[in-house]
Amino acid sequence: MRKPSSLFLILALAGTPAPDTVRASSAKIHEVLGGPAGYIDLHNTGRVPLDIGGWSVQACTGGAAPVELATLPAGSEIPAGDHFLITGQGFGGTAQMVVESIAGDGELLLDLRGARVDSVGWAPSSPCREDQAAVACPGFAQARDAVSRDTDNNKTDFECVRPLG
Repeated sequence: MRKPSSLFLILALAGTPAPDTVRASSAKIHEVLGGPAGYIDLHNTGRVPLDIGGWSVQACTGGAAPVELATLPAGSEIPAGDHFLITGQGFGGTAQMVVESIAGDGELLLDLRGARVDSVGWAPSSPCREDQAAVACPGFAQARDAVSRDTDNNKTDFECVRPLG
């Protein structure tokens, strides 16, 4: 059996982004409310439908690394300019996906390759935060503006809003 050359191995690995790499994407975490009646609203800010099948949503729960909250089912798609809602079991509305609870002090969206697409964290030590943590909003949701503006600074991008429902 012949071993692959070092150059082949280097080229193969060069095309695979590191898990913490932020990939350009039109998918944004638009709004989050924690808890069993909470939700995560993903927004496609682009002009074409976005296939999110196999993507991962992870929760930062105070540990050193995020934990898996959900893997989006094959065939999941966000139409251009539209939203995809993931809710906790206690949420009283319609959702594309239901999980036990929206846990943690932040949420992380990873693409099919495991690269960071977007994240929000509201604890200063949360590995989910981008630059400065968003302001904590007890009893309220955290949301971006109507177009899901993303400056890669959670404190600037998110504000406290009344929750959906």
